Amino acid sequence: MRGLQLPLSQTQRIRLQRALEKLQSLSCKANSDASVTVADTIPVNYEDAFLKGHGTTDLNGDLVATVCGVVERINKLVYVRALRARYKPEVGDIVVGRVVEVSQKRWRLEINFSLDAILMLSSMNMPDGIQRRRTALDELNMRGIFEENDVVCAEVRNFQHDGSLQLQARSQKYGKLEKGQLLIVDPYLVKKSKQHFHHLEQFGIDLVLGRNGFIWVGEHVEARDSMVVDQANSSEQSMVPEEKNKTHTPLEMRQNICRIANAVRVLSTLGFSIDADLILETVELSSTVKIDIHDMLGSEFHVLVAEREAERRSLVGKRKR
Repeated sequence: MRGLQLPLSQTQRIRLQRALEKLQSLSCKANSDASVTVADTIPVNYEDAFLKGHGTTDLNGDLVATVCGVVERINKLVYVRALRARYKPEVGDIVVGRVVEVSQKRWRLEINFSLDAILMLSSMNMPDGIQRRRTALDELNMRGIFEENDVVCAEVRNFQHDGSLQLQARSQKYGKLEKGQLLIVDPYLVKKSKQHFHHLEQFGIDLVLGRNGFIWVGEHVEARDSMVVDQANSSEQSMVPEEKNKTHTPLEMRQNICRIANAVRVLSTLGFSIDADLILETVELSSTVKIDIHDMLGSEFHVLVAEREAERRSLVGKRKR
């Protein structure tokens, strides 16, 4: 566990240290060779052929780690995935990015990668929902879709020859994200899973866990079918201007967004893997102990979350036995 920059009292420091030590011992029992530091020996079966991958080297006949990280094995390939490295994209990854430039038939997005990602005008759904060729008028109206500093959700499509990424947003679940908070965490904390879009119904919140470490917490928006877009547009045109302006976010919704966002910040500070279930458990803990939203970032709540997580993993380990 990395050092925590928290103003802890002596009692809190002892409690947190005990919880982290318990978590570390449980992790070691679960997988002894999962985490390695520089010069640690990686256990392999020398009778079977294996391939040395990134972060490994041969030293005196042993396979040794050259970076701090997690040992990954894919068939015969053995490599170390560095924890503190920048985001390394893969095709199919769900990412959240911020628009930094609108240029000819494309948007450039910052996605926590060494290069900006490219979202082509032809690689996304048009506002009218009709599949058609893009025209010069569409290119002129690009700022009406996304403009600088807009937050966008998309999928990694492929890699360009220069190493940059090309994104696509051809589904209703992709597109512009509004009325929420964008959080930035270390990419290794967001594991690849079958579902990165979560609707937290009890709070009315949409949670998007970007594989690049960008996490979006915002008000729930219903994905509209392309067949009813025209009908929705016509109804919007008939609305009174006063009704159109009623797009503010209610106070209760803003409080829910802030509480969930602070739960993500606490988990990131403690270095825990971030998923929807753990976020909800953290939110429920804050409600159970009646901690205000702004107090969730205090030292006491960090200690409570660490103790709760150590207890939960201990119970899971006992059930497996």
